[in-house]
Amino acid sequence: MLFADAHLHSNPIKGLGIKNIAKKFKSLNGWFITLVSLPPIHYGLNHDFDGYVKSVEILLRECKLAKEEGLKVKCLAGVHPADLERLINTQSLKYEDALNLAYKVLEHISTLIKNGLLDGIGEVGRPHYKTSPEGFLINEIVLRYGLKLAKDLDTVVHLHLEQCGLLTIKDLNEVLNYIPIKKHSVLLHHLDIKTGIEAYNSGFTFTLCGKSKVINEGVRKLTPTYMVESDFIDDPKRPGVASFPWEIIKNQLALINEGVVDEEYIAKLNIDNVVKFYGVNPP
Repeated sequence: MLFADAHLHSNPIKGLGIKNIAKKFKSLNGWFITLVSLPPIHYGLNHDFDGYVKSVEILLRECKLAKEEGLKVKCLAGVHPADLERLINTQSLKYEDALNLAYKVLEHISTLIKNGLLDGIGEVGRPHYKTSPEGFLINEIVLRYGLKLAKDLDTVVHLHLEQCGLLTIKDLNEVLNYIPIKKHSVLLHHLDIKTGIEAYNSGFTFTLCGKSKVINEGVRKLTPTYMVESDFIDDPKRPGVASFPWEIIKNQLALINEGVVDEEYIAKLNIDNVVKFYGVNPP
């Protein structure tokens, strides 16, 4: 059996770093990862344009190291919803300045995509926790901007969204009515089961977190059309806050060993769907 992690982060400054993560992941038959940027603050960088540029440089080095360890890698950078919420609600940055920063960062990321250094935008979206109306709205504006860029670049984009089932998917469908990005380029990351069911019904690609409880429910309620992620943030102060890359492998193997699901189902999650969405060559 081969396994993929469709969305994770690494932190070589404060955490394990991708080299250590990749070694352990590969030792358990991991073959593919999507490595996604962390906010500058995670690396001890300033929350400004220079901080974002440096954080993306760290990401690019981490992606290179993961490839050197023998993994196939897709490398995505974006402006996390928590970044913008923090800027306006905690650091009291003017709304216009926060928006201009996000636009500038995403334009920088777009240039790197055009030059073949990055593989897509990720993540952008909306807070999945309670925030101010301003915190929600500024992220909605940036979400639309990110989708427009992804459409123009014909690249993939990972969306971080609230978990509201039908409401989330209905709204996103309406957004895509006037931003005609190819739906198969949009990935809804770290969904709960109810939102995953609605995403499936609307033809969206999505991921579930590979935590035991979530993946256990997922294989019982969903056909194998999604991918599995750890959403690992590589923060020693919050170990396994979502899950570990090796944990999601062990949880899937447990489901096979318990007879809950067969190897064909798991192979579709970890190989077929990855190949289809990212266009990578299968192992």
